[in-house]
Amino acid sequence: MRGWRLTLALSCLAAPLLAQQPPPESSALPPDRPYGTEPGPVPPEQSAPPPALPEAGARPDPEARLDELEKDKPEEMPRTPPVHQALAEDPADLQSCLATLDEMGVSYERSAARTDPEDSDCGIVNPLTVTEILPGVSLSPAAELRCETARAMATWVRDIVQPAAGRLDERGALAGLEQGSGYICRRRNNAPEGKLSEHSFGNAIDVMAFRFAEGEPIRVEPREREGTLAEAFQRTARAGACLYFTTVLGPGTDAAHADHLHLDVKQRRGGFRLCQ
Repeated sequence: MRGWRLTLALSCLAAPLLAQQPPPESSALPPDRPYGTEPGPVPPEQSAPPPALPEAGARPDPEARLDELEKDKPEEMPRTPPVHQALAEDPADLQSCLATLDEMGVSYERSAARTDPEDSDCGIVNPLTVTEILPGVSLSPAAELRCETARAMATWVRDIVQPAAGRLDERGALAGLEQGSGYICRRRNNAPEGKLSEHSFGNAIDVMAFRFAEGEPIRVEPREREGTLAEAFQRTARAGACLYFTTVLGPGTDAAHADHLHLDVKQRRGGFRLCQ
């Protein structure tokens, strides 16, 4: 009788422990818990493919990369045809901008709205033809720009380029900037198709060289580890430009910008600046 009671007591103690044992590894999930309803590994067919590696030697276009970053985000400036009309200055803003140019001594002429017969998106509503970006500092050849672009350039030259030029030996004062492109209706990097360049709206200018009262000009070119004052001057001018322009591209960015500084005032979401 005692043996029977002992066996029954041990059985009652062991039952809860047996109920807590995990099922064998080979056992299937219960029918009411199909695969995927509980946290667990993602099935192979749902795994994301690995990102594609760039081709050897390929370098992405900085503007194309920016387009990728912003493809799901609206731009601050409306880009509906014709684009140049969407970039027209508010009359009060335009007058304020022109007053700033006058105060700084920028030499310019106003002209009628600029349009292109082959592409209605190209053009400038209130174009300025700038001949001197500051008194005694010529812009050669004259550049057709929006007022906002001219103002950014004038303040950059005044605040950054002129002081840096004063540190150069045997060149004297800054006498002029050589430019390769102001307004021109074309695609980015002169490609046959794709997005219009900011040059198409008067938003951009390409600086090819800096001229001085004495000595040789400093041409924009690759100067990495050159170890000269000319390199220090070019690096200073380029870095400082990003305080006034929203896009700064030049040597080292890509092959298309190896011999000039591309500067533009394109408005982007959140005030983003592209300086490379």
